[in-house]
Amino acid sequence: MRTRLVPLFLLLAPVADAQVVHSPEPVPLRTGLVVGAREGAVVAFLGIPYAAPPVGRLRWRPPQPPAPWTGVRSATASGLPCPQPRFGGAPFVTAWSEDCLTLNVWVPAAPSAAPRPVLVSIPGGGFFAGGANDPAGGRALAEHGVVVVSFNYRLGVFGFLAHPQLAGESPSGTSGNYGLMDQVMALQWIRDNIAAFGVDPKNFTISGSSAGGSSALYLMLSPLARGLFSRVIAQSAALVAAPLAHVRESRYGLPAQEQQGLRLGADIAALRALPAEELLTRARTRVDVVLGDSGIGYWPAVDGHVLPDEPWRLFALGRFARVPLLLGTTDGEGVVFVAFGRALHTVDEWERFLMARHPGAAQVVVARYRAGGAGEIREAAVRWVNDWWFHGSTRAVARAVAATGTPTFLYSFTRVSPGQPAMGGRRDRAPHSMEMAYLFDAPIPLPTTLERFEDADRALARAIKGYWLQFAATGDPNGDGRPHWPRFLQSGDQHLELGSVIRAGAGLHREALDAYDAAFAMMRKRSP
Repeated sequence: MRTRLVPLFLLLAPVADAQVVHSPEPVPLRTGLVVGAREGAVVAFLGIPYAAPPVGRLRWRPPQPPAPWTGVRSATASGLPCPQPRFGGAPFVTAWSEDCLTLNVWVPAAPSAAPRPVLVSIPGGGFFAGGANDPAGGRALAEHGVVVVSFNYRLGVFGFLAHPQLAGESPSGTSGNYGLMDQVMALQWIRDNIAAFGVDPKNFTISGSSAGGSSALYLMLSPLARGLFSRVIAQSAALVAAPLAHVRESRYGLPAQEQQGLRLGADIAALRALPAEELLTRARTRVDVVLGDSGIGYWPAVDGHVLPDEPWRLFALGRFARVPLLLGTTDGEGVVFVAFGRALHTVDEWERFLMARHPGAAQVVVARYRAGGAGEIREAAVRWVNDWWFHGSTRAVARAVAATGTPTFLYSFTRVSPGQPAMGGRRDRAPHSMEMAYLFDAPIPLPTTLERFEDADRALARAIKGYWLQFAATGDPNGDGRPHWPRFLQSGDQHLELGSVIRAGAGLHREALDAYDAAFAMMRKRSP
């Protein structure tokens, strides 16, 4: 089934297709031969299946291996992304299909004497939108000598439905997190096949922004993904070491995910028989996921299998893949969510929202994010989203990883580009995922244009590419004369500011995030 749509405003704008020339020789994969296409200095292999189509009886089951093929398969067109709701914004996603578990590989066309590192770019989109045909998926970075892989994974109700009947038919005895299982399957495919593209299969980095960054950190925690990657880059990742829903129990005032699944329908066989479009309509995924009433969506949850325990606890106990980590946020993560989310019009409404979201710490949180009048609600909401969705969780992860002696590098992106549009009447902070525009040479995450970049923007983009690619190759971002990026230490919260000036700093958002830590500790004590 194919359905036309326009995607979430947080995703990427389109890039004009390059002239396509078939690559000269087929590449042997475990499932068969593929031939790619030349796109300037890069050869692209697009739409390769890494798992069987998750349709029919495979809807809401762990991904299965793809079927082999005979002859040479053309890999010159991206597979369609997975089903997702309609949104306004940049139209790089124009159609979807439930047969969507494919990946793309971008390889530098120039020969290399040594195996190249690989950067796996996990798409963002709130776990309910986006896909690997994202134009920032790899073309620009592959031109700099790294092999880039991006893949689709199941989204929203298709990727994260939890239901008692699904748990009953599963060998693991649980349900949900199918989208994360897809990601593990994609990493296994890369491990088994990437050497055919001139890559060292033991030298690759998983990365992502927004939900892609959260995914990369969840994969650090999942025993299913252990040993499948060498390094992690998490950009503008949300809600990792923070309050997270559980599959079967109600925690932090969030209903159990299985209860949400039962509200969708009691009989899984009947739900499997529904057309994909009708399931999306029933699921009622909305843009206002941050300031909505319930805080519940079809997202990753603690299931005891893919995520064996609460992420904050796994990080605190050192139960994660101890690989070098580069992570960070922008200074205005919350701006875009508050500008486009559900409006809260009165101080009483704002405070009731905070009270519902923070059982066990409500009075402390209300006092911290108090709005003196209706005109201050938006600014208070931005500060809350910054701390509770992004900055607090990111610092907690950085501190836990650094405490084990694992190399950790934290950044704060602060540059406000001349091409950045105003949101909520403001243009004084870098919004969610804005660093990605500088990394991928793409006008993201909002409708801005690279043509309006100033010299400072172009210099910053060169530096970010240099840091990221050096980290992907070696696990340390430093080198080539760029300003020194200090390793993060819990005692100092060292970081690198990526702004109009690149400079090292310490104590990033310390007062606000110390308050976050204290309030979240109160919520954990209250939660069973």
